[in-house]
Amino acid sequence: MFQQFDAEMRGRGIEAVVVFGDATLGNPDLTYVVGGTVGRGGVFFKRVGDHPFLIVGSSDVGTVRKLHKIQRIHTYTEYGLEKLTTKYGHEHAFTYLLGKILAEERIKGKVILSGRNDLANGVNIVDQLRKMGFIIRGEASPTLLETLRETKSVEEVEEMRQVARKTSKVVESILDILRRLKRKRGHLELLGKPATVGAIKAIISQKLLAEHLREPEGTIFAQGASAIPVHNIGIPGDKLKEGRLIIFDIYPQAESSYWCDMTRSFVIGRADSRAKRIYDAVFEAQTETLAYLCEGVTGEEAVSKACDIIERHGYRTVRDVYSGKTKSISSGLTHTLGHGVGLTIGERPHLTFGNNRPLKRGSVVTVEPGVYFAGYGGARIEDTVVITSRGAESLTAAEKELELT
Repeated sequence: MFQQFDAEMRGRGIEAVVVFGDATLGNPDLTYVVGGTVGRGGVFFKRVGDHPFLIVGSSDVGTVRKLHKIQRIHTYTEYGLEKLTTKYGHEHAFTYLLGKILAEERIKGKVILSGRNDLANGVNIVDQLRKMGFIIRGEASPTLLETLRETKSVEEVEEMRQVARKTSKVVESILDILRRLKRKRGHLELLGKPATVGAIKAIISQKLLAEHLREPEGTIFAQGASAIPVHNIGIPGDKLKEGRLIIFDIYPQAESSYWCDMTRSFVIGRADSRAKRIYDAVFEAQTETLAYLCEGVTGEEAVSKACDIIERHGYRTVRDVYSGKTKSISSGLTHTLGHGVGLTIGERPHLTFGNNRPLKRGSVVTVEPGVYFAGYGGARIEDTVVITSRGAESLTAAEKELELT
């Protein structure tokens, strides 16, 4: 988390960090260090052992001050960007601005540049700064910012808790609508018309909007065989039918840029024996893995626990692929257990084979086992949880019930 900035910099031998971008949108590292969203982005600078400062356009100063994360704020004009543009041209002025910052701060050691930017432009900036004599170094993952973002502060967890609360509210309301669908001559109806996947997704979007949540990557609401492959979002024209497994995977983003991720699986009406067996295996795998998770457990240990349970129910798991037993599997648990959530929908830490890094207190991850069969469908149950000193606390609270009756 942010409070560990200096310790991480010292441990990596970094003298200064520069995080920049034209916007915070799609730039989680810049969003993180700024403490929120800034429409036109900026330049964040931190020397090891010193307080950071931020350079933004004059129109964004008021916005940044309201974020209360950085006390020292400057404008591009204060740093002479207009004069640099006149002298070096628009295409080179920004690089000279970065060079001016590093020179004025008398940086002699290793410098890290971060933030999501156009790769070609980024390489050009690095080349030019190196020609100016600065020691610019790349980083292998986990980078400094990835490591800091891997654990959340109390304030970040509280923000994610609010996003999860709103998401759970939306899910509960959708489940209630599905329970109350009218049965007419063997069909399901909504407001006098056939109930379709598209109609339900439209309601989901409306309810998310009412909670000030957005869905930049859509929402999965897929019935039966259309849920395979795993991230198929569903077919809008599909008419909902009783007894078919539905996967409802919702992953909205709040105005604060923090995400939530939750999945529920169910049938409308009564489930057949095959759906019950699949659901029971997934439910048990998720329940026992959630109880097992705690600070110090590795990503590999967590996914292995889930695989043990799924395999005990007679289904294959992705462990067969990672162990080299087979190149791929088409049924069973075909993916790993989960991933980190925060300012992106998929970040560190990952609950997967090969990740032997222990989970840390304050990490926020998903736990989402599933079992799938091509041509039939499947079930997945997912919660976003925060790792605490007592184990794993679920932030998502919507009910888990196979049959909606």
